[in-house]
Amino acid sequence: MESAERIRAIMNALRTSDSVSVSELALAYGVSEMTIRRDLDELAQQGVVRRVRGAP
Repeated sequence: MESAERIRAIMNALRTSDSVSVSELALAYGVSEMTIRRDLDELAQQGVVRRVRGAP
């Protein structure tokens, strides 16, 4: 799965749920947690998502 496709999938996941975890996304898309963190950082810089660390 390429970056742009994965970012769209992350956005779709967030539309159906108020929050998602890095580990859940990594497992769902078959990539490392670091890859998901980079994707989320990119979305946060664009103002699309708000990252919360250590949330339950």
